[in-house]
Amino acid sequence: MGSVVKERRRWGRGVACCLVLGALVSCGAEGKGRVFEGLVERTPTESPAPADEVRGERLGREAVELLKNAESVRIGVEMNSPKGHQEVSVHMDRRSNCTGTFDSGPMQQGELVMVGGGSVYVRFSDASLDAIRDAAVARGPQIAARARERTALARGKYMKMPKGAGTSVAASPAKMCDLDKVFGRLGNGADTDMKGARALPEMRWHGEKVTPLAGTDGGHDMTAYVATGDKPYMVGMAQTRGDEQMEMRMSDYDKPVTAHAPDPSLVLDLEALGMDVGGGSLFEV
Repeated sequence: MGSVVKERRRWGRGVACCLVLGALVSCGAEGKGRVFEGLVERTPTESPAPADEVRGERLGREAVELLKNAESVRIGVEMNSPKGHQEVSVHMDRRSNCTGTFDSGPMQQGELVMVGGGSVYVRFSDASLDAIRDAAVARGPQIAARARERTALARGKYMKMPKGAGTSVAASPAKMCDLDKVFGRLGNGADTDMKGARALPEMRWHGEKVTPLAGTDGGHDMTAYVATGDKPYMVGMAQTRGDEQMEMRMSDYDKPVTAHAPDPSLVLDLEALGMDVGGGSLFEV
């Protein structure tokens, strides 16, 4: 019985075991048993799922459904890996309005705005522009001069990113601004239907009372956190993959996203200025 429960937790659904308990069992090559009681054939049934798994799957399904149907949500992602520490936080809605911040190291810190799925405006922090300018000095006088010119131009300004600049360092956080794309796969496959998730005892996570759901994703242990109360909103996930740790937090469900295009006096239209950012080399350092 214990082995059946373990197998169920691992795969989400168990395979009927071939047991001889006062009955005749015929096991095929695929491990599917035919059980006979007297002269009447019946189909073997799986062992009931443990109570924590039944509750975990139910809470997981409800949380995913709430997330899929949210009109807006704030998502924060924090990652630690050998490449360094990264943080992105965006508040987005179904109309592709989005505001957020990003931090991928000293030279990649700032904020972004997208209005109605249109242009993306990115503003680097003064500290990042200083770091970019200083790093350029080691690359030689020509690159240093170019970096000084461009960082001076960008200081305090929002850069309007050209269409198709999604691979650039500055524009990449905007990939998270499409709510439909971010959650489009939820509930559509085995990896997102919360099969086998186990509800653990309630606890506090970042000051919020939650029910942890323990499961796996891609063969790696993962814990999702859902709010306690009438509606089990998904409030976060945490996972470790080798030497990479990821934590995601969700909040501000259905709260309006305040996204306005910056004042034209604060905007640098990179395409109009002929600045190529397609390869992520805006400042070429």
